[in-house]
Amino acid sequence: MPNIHYRETMKEPMPEPKNFVWLGGLIQTTDTLFPSGGYAHSYGLEELVDQGRINSATALEDFLMTDILPALETLELPYLRFCWEAVQNDDFEELRILNEEISARKLTRETREAGSAQGMQLIRMIREIYNCPQSDEFHKILLNNQEECQQITATALLRNLQKNPLPSTLIAWIYQAVSNFCSASIKLLRLGEVACQKIIHRCLEADRIRKVISGSLIIKRENAGFFNPMLDIASARHELAFSRLFIS
Repeated sequence: MPNIHYRETMKEPMPEPKNFVWLGGLIQTTDTLFPSGGYAHSYGLEELVDQGRINSATALEDFLMTDILPALETLELPYLRFCWEAVQNDDFEELRILNEEISARKLTRETREAGSAQGMQLIRMIREIYNCPQSDEFHKILLNNQEECQQITATALLRNLQKNPLPSTLIAWIYQAVSNFCSASIKLLRLGEVACQKIIHRCLEADRIRKVISGSLIIKRENAGFFNPMLDIASARHELAFSRLFIS
């Protein structure tokens, strides 16, 4: 009887598939196996370690909490939302303008080039793997204007294609940002995987994530931004470093 009940249950349609069918694509494209190019970047961490500003797991966690999460809340998450909405509306001219603004808000060449390198890699992967007319059209617009795609812009195209809800899109961006720093720290600080996972877990605690996302959702375009000269100086110095492990 248990086997019969199991077979009968499996024949029934899955309940409310719209609530979770997008999850597989989200998991695939946030997994480290997906070639987004993030492994080649330290996002300024290499120079901060070299300067002695970050020298331990505790220092890394403090840096993520006090510098990176606020930057995500007031700059990157709002722009990801603006781009997501532009794709929803098929407004590719607006998306192109947003793409320019994202690039302009990266004050050093290294961070701009890192964003565009990852963005172009991501849009290339979207066009290789998926049948995405929106990405094809936007890619043509970029080519006609001799412009490159920033990572935030390409992510908005991908998440709309996957039909990811906006909250999940924002959470995935936070996770990727935090995990990228932790991944780089394994080489730079010799942190173990357990230590990194503890840091990621604390950064993604429910109350903290809720606060960051809620804060990002009320930011208007004219108020979006974040200025941290420490990060910009570290990026500028890293570009001229005698030796380095990472591109940025």
